[in-house]
Amino acid sequence: MKIKIIATILIGILSLGAYAQQDAGFSMYFFNPVYVNPGYAGSRGLLSGTMVHRSQWTDMPGAPITQSLSIHSAIPNSNVGLGLQVYNDKAGPLKNTGISLTYAYHLPVGEKAKLSFGLTGMLNNIRVGWDQINIDDNNDLAFISNAASSWVPDASLGLYYYKERGYFGLSVNHLLQSRFNLATAPDANYAKFYRQYYLTTGIVIPLTKDLDFRPSVLLKYVHSAPVVGEIDASLIIFKKLFIGAGFRTNNRMNISGTDNMLVGIVEVEITDFLRFGYSYDYYLNRNGSYNSGTHEFMLGFDISGIKTKLSSPRFF
Repeated sequence: MKIKIIATILIGILSLGAYAQQDAGFSMYFFNPVYVNPGYAGSRGLLSGTMVHRSQWTDMPGAPITQSLSIHSAIPNSNVGLGLQVYNDKAGPLKNTGISLTYAYHLPVGEKAKLSFGLTGMLNNIRVGWDQINIDDNNDLAFISNAASSWVPDASLGLYYYKERGYFGLSVNHLLQSRFNLATAPDANYAKFYRQYYLTTGIVIPLTKDLDFRPSVLLKYVHSAPVVGEIDASLIIFKKLFIGAGFRTNNRMNISGTDNMLVGIVEVEITDFLRFGYSYDYYLNRNGSYNSGTHEFMLGFDISGIKTKLSSPRFF
């Protein structure tokens, strides 16, 4: 029965098409994997939450700003994990605010390993404030109201294999490819979300009693867009302090060249239940001369009333 369930989910993911990139990205994705993969919900074996604020291209007018709050938990005496997420993403006049609910089921596949599959249902509100745009013709029918708004349902699906010192995930977002209309003109075309694929993996390698090495990889793909790849490496000191760096590559060309960047990351467990993280992105193109980089702040918490062996130490 377990094999049939796993095979069904794998076929579901691999048979779906992929299209354009529209989601906000986070440099500290491995400290909040439920944002990328719904199968992660409940995998820490406790009640866990993460708040993230990301300010991209600092000092540039209208630059993207994103906030996310994720809470997920294992359900006691069951194989079920549940999650809740609210998020807000703003870039210039365009704003996407949403809420999502996640269900994950975790199957033991060995003495110390589990395989989970998760499904997320979400509701997005996409809106544009035309009053934030310089319009040449105020009588243009496409801009006759102060703002356009559209409610959009969506879903995502994910597989997540994990053990104490390693993980591997496959997921796809925007399963429904929901359409939305942000124009008021009667002949306006409808835009839509496009399916987006993620592959994530990482491992923790012990170097000494108090020092571990953690490499991780993220690949993101959408149809008609280059694959985005990121490789990160962190040193974990006393199981409490993460210090690392990463390189993100995107072969997409623009007026500033390629979209490659360097990422610096630090996370510290302030207490047994509270952690803080910060990352900085430096752009390796001409954009770097016109902004102060990208800053990302993370605050996470864990309530260990239902703690399991897999949740301590918590490497991911």
